[in-house]
Amino acid sequence: MRSSSNHYQNRFRLIVNVVLIALQLGIIGLVILQFSEDAVVAYWIIEGVAVFVVLNIVYRKKTAAYKISWIIFVLAFPAVGIVIYFIWGRQRVPKKSKKRWDEVNQRTFLRLEQNQAVLESIDDKSIRKQVELVHRLSDLPVWQNTRTTYLKLGEDMHRANLAAIKTAKKFIFLEYFIVTGGKMYDELMAALYERAAAGVEIRMLVDEMGSLSTLPKDFYQSCAAHGIKSIPYNPFSPSLFKFISFRDHRKMTIVDGRVAITGGINIGDEYINQKVRFGHWKDMAIRLEGAAVFSLTTMFINMWDYSTGEISQLDAFKGTAAPETGNELVMPFCDGPMNPRNPAANTYMTIFANAKEYLYLTTPYLILDTDLTNCILLAARSGVDVRIITPGIPDKKLVYATTRAFYGDLLAEGVRIYEYTPGFIHGKVLVTDDQVAIVGSINMDYRSLTWNYECGTWVCSSPTVQEIKADLLDCINASREVHYSDWEQTAFLTKVGQAVLRIMAPLM
Repeated sequence: MRSSSNHYQNRFRLIVNVVLIALQLGIIGLVILQFSEDAVVAYWIIEGVAVFVVLNIVYRKKTAAYKISWIIFVLAFPAVGIVIYFIWGRQRVPKKSKKRWDEVNQRTFLRLEQNQAVLESIDDKSIRKQVELVHRLSDLPVWQNTRTTYLKLGEDMHRANLAAIKTAKKFIFLEYFIVTGGKMYDELMAALYERAAAGVEIRMLVDEMGSLSTLPKDFYQSCAAHGIKSIPYNPFSPSLFKFISFRDHRKMTIVDGRVAITGGINIGDEYINQKVRFGHWKDMAIRLEGAAVFSLTTMFINMWDYSTGEISQLDAFKGTAAPETGNELVMPFCDGPMNPRNPAANTYMTIFANAKEYLYLTTPYLILDTDLTNCILLAARSGVDVRIITPGIPDKKLVYATTRAFYGDLLAEGVRIYEYTPGFIHGKVLVTDDQVAIVGSINMDYRSLTWNYECGTWVCSSPTVQEIKADLLDCINASREVHYSDWEQTAFLTKVGQAVLRIMAPLM
């Protein structure tokens, strides 16, 4: 009861503060407009609408950081802020889209049931609770009989991709955010053309926004000429917010329901260091062979059927053979704007809360909301060795500056931050306590955790966990550690700019 009371007290205080700010802006507006009657009436009308918009923001189920950003923007620039909020900020999924998504879910995710024998075989209660939570959030089960292989560079992923594709006998599914012409693209497409000629069914899903300026102009025509089904995800539409915001950021290749490669790596020469951009490009992926591949197959079919209106027979794409792997647990999961349970953010927060000895993670963008920040800080305060690896050379200077704006709070509480000196680290990897690891497409930023379709692979009790730990320690050894004293010496105006970036971060 006390928690509920505090919740409503905090909300009431926020509303009161918002109204007071609005009144102050109104008084300022009266002075500036020099009491011109028409201008004053117009100003108060706009301010009145702004207050109602702010109240709407307060009562929405969004993070505190997201609400504060929009409240400040709407009150500071009401005429522009109100319009942009209604176009951009409401993040409402159209009812027709949600209905279609739910119908597809009935044939995909909701067809997968958790094998109770696998669940009951988990002796560690904290791990079992973690698995049960992720299952409830994402509707995807945990699997055994799956062999995992960590791929610590884009070059390794590309070789694994080609090797798997060459073994295909029935089908190949590919889903990527960015596809760019070049050596990696040419070798991939040549392998796909060869398998298509052999009668293998191939489907390829490419995000329209992510590949807008990079996709070869003849891509869809070439695919059709070789018998490959290819479609853009969420093509350009009059709904600019939907086009820009709801992006398919996942990366995966699935072969015969037997092998899958997934992680943070797109199709482009920079990912395999054939093209130098921002120094050495460090990226990671994971190869799955066995039962857990069916979860990734289900993700792909779900997105394909939603995008095309087709009705695929899910069981026809299930692999038949699975290796015996003992106690190794593998749990692919996914997230997206259609799922209000926020599987990615809540999975990470659960791992942060359960870490006992260490927590290492890599992310190209560190733009945290209040809940994630508090979970990381609580882990550090409880004595957990928390280390975060970010890029040493940025790909986007504004985002890089925003990432650095979040350093201060973390460093002050003992979180250790490292910038990857050789170049740009694009991998999205986490490992904790020699027990659990995640390799995925999920960035530690608002876009990944709120708007994008993402996927990750949770791995437990596997030699892969140790391989990931070793790789992250190698990254740390190659990186420059950022100390709190470094952040304290930051120029005052830079800190002011960082404060502004933190306020605006949820709107990026």
